[in-house]
Parts: sequence; C-alpha cells; structure tokens
Amino acid sequence: MKNTSQQYLNSEAHGYLMEAKACKLLLKDLERIRAKLKRHIEKEAADREAEFEAAMQYHSESDIQEAYGWEFISEQQYERYLELFRQGRKALDEHSPTVTELALSILNRIFLDIDRDCRQCEFEALSPEEQLAELKRAEESRQAWKQYIASLKEMINPSAAQE
Repeated sequence: MKNTSQQYLNSEAHGYLMEAKACKLLLKDLERIRAKLKRHIEKEAADREAEFEAAMQYHSESDIQEAYGWEFISEQQYERYLELFRQGRKALDEHSPTVTELALSILNRIFLDIDRDCRQCEFEALSPEEQLAELKRAEESRQAWKQYIASLKEMINPSAAQE
C-alpha cells in the first residue's frame, strides 16, 4: 500500500488507515500470545512424552499394579500408566486436545479474522483506480498460482493431467 498525501486528505481513507493500524497493533500482541501458547503446548507434549517413557519402563500391567500397591505411584499415575501401557504410542499421538491447544486454535481464528479486516481496511483506503489495479494484480497472482499447481500435478502424475 502506498502512503500518499492524497490518502490523508480523504477523511474516510484516513479512518480506514487508522483502523488498519489498530488491527496491526492487535496482531502484534496476539502474535506474542500465540508464541506463548505454542511454548506451553510444546511443554505439555514433552510432559506427555516423559509420562509415556515412565509407563513404558514397566514390563507388564502387573508390574504397574505392584508399583501402585507399594505406593511408588499414585492412583492417578496408576490409571494413566495402565492406559498408556495398553494403548502404546497411539495414546500420545491421538490424545484429545488440551485447553491450551483449543485456546491456540481459537486465537488462530481470531488472528485470521483481524488480519483479513486489516487488509480490507487498507484496500478501502486506496483510491478507486488503485483498488482496480490491486484487484487485477490479485487475479493475475491467483491465475499464476493455478498454473503452478497444474504444473506440479503434471509432474507428479502426467497421465492424470491429460484426462
């Protein structure tokens, strides 16, 4: 987007630019929160992996039961270790989403919505001629992308592209 003095002469365009600026400020803060959530998710995954490794040190379910009976592990650990022992790595790979993972998913949707609003405000601040030029550029880019995807499909499966 060009920053020309004409944009600031148009009060409506100025309002759009201010809104886009506000969106960018929010996106910056949301990016920090997103990074924090990703770090927390990585820690949760590492904790699950450590718990899995601890459960796999037992050779049988009776070994886990014996450790619980001698109070080496808590009842909660006993139940979790049995689950991990029975399901194996599948229990790690197919776990239900954690609160943090759900929060990140929600945040990602919000982030995309605000980013789209930001781009829309920047577009609305353009003059009608600049908007047409931007729409033309976007369409050319979309067509180039379609051609690129078609060429990749052709390279992967030449016979399917001819059908």
